[in-house]
Amino acid sequence: MIAKWIECNKRISGFEMTIFKLSFPDVYRFFKGVDYAQIAKSISPFAEDDRWGHYVRLALSPQGEQWIKYAIDLVHKS
Repeated sequence: MIAKWIECNKRISGFEMTIFKLSFPDVYRFFKGVDYAQIAKSISPFAEDDRWGHYVRLALSPQGEQWIKYAIDLVHKS
């Protein structure tokens, strides 16, 4: 799902952020305490993985970096 959001540069509404916070509280708390560099470092080893590599490479791309920084900023502000 996040890959599709990155690819279409989806903007996240306040309602969607509330649903995310309620549906995935552990993931929400994780994103509250990290920045893009930490995420990039933790996922980089999986860039060539047969199953996840495409998603990792997308997240590490300039487009992915821009979108993930945007999303993390929204989480930090919420």
